[in-house]
Amino acid sequence: MNHQSSRSLSRSWNTHQHQLQSHDHIITQQHQPQSHITIDPLKLVLGQVIDRGTLSVVYKGWYQGQTVAVKVFDFGDNEVTKASMESMKIVFKREVDVWKNLDHPNVTKMIGATMSMTMNSENKNIKSKTESDFCIVSEYVERGSLRSYLLKNHNKKLPMKTVFQFALDIAKGLSYLHSKKLIHFDVKPDNILIDSQYNLKLVDFGGSVFKPLGGLFLLCGEIGTRGYMAPEILSRKLCGHKCDVYSFGICLWEIYNCDIAYPYDAGNNTIDVYKKRPRIPMDCPRPLARLM
Repeated sequence: MNHQSSRSLSRSWNTHQHQLQSHDHIITQQHQPQSHITIDPLKLVLGQVIDRGTLSVVYKGWYQGQTVAVKVFDFGDNEVTKASMESMKIVFKREVDVWKNLDHPNVTKMIGATMSMTMNSENKNIKSKTESDFCIVSEYVERGSLRSYLLKNHNKKLPMKTVFQFALDIAKGLSYLHSKKLIHFDVKPDNILIDSQYNLKLVDFGGSVFKPLGGLFLLCGEIGTRGYMAPEILSRKLCGHKCDVYSFGICLWEIYNCDIAYPYDAGNNTIDVYKKRPRIPMDCPRPLARLM
């Protein structure tokens, strides 16, 4: 994602703005630099589960008087052994190293992390036996995921102003990541959060990779989520930041249609299914269609 894409979105929005009721507002967000990244686990309190992933459980929680999101790394169905614990530690440290220095209004802010989380929860035994003591604490983003928002508006049409604003927010977040030589590799509505002012924020950097000097590299296997993976990932070809741009296009399609581009649980689909872009509706504004 580059500044040209963001400018293109801005121009697209301007061409349609006269059709919409203007309701402009400016939101100023200030981010203070982190003095340290390790949190005090005794001051961390877990609340209810708000999301589950393949290797994690996310809780709403509280830390030093602040409402936070707590990503606890989880073994799931995997046996907890010394080897699996070491693998989990590597995954945990990698995400912390990627996330800790990111600072942008369209990227969820990391607060800290610990490898020695203690049982200090509101409810007894809220943490399951498969959950590790590794956790990452981040800002709590009030309105949940973009996926949940689109599902609530399924088969509806969002106002074009909202479509373009959402698109711009994602583009700005990706442009920032790419300026830091970082490829997200799992851009999808599930990994995009909506705050109280309906600003979008990228989250989940477990699969993110810093670009090598050449800019392109070969992956050992698939990374990300089928349906959002660029064809070069599926075809085991050289990959780079353009993989995120492809995923961005699929997200635009889903935002405009309030629908899912590919069947969500499509394990039986062949790879060729995902190499074909979804059909763009005839009524989609041309500038937006070109970006898709």
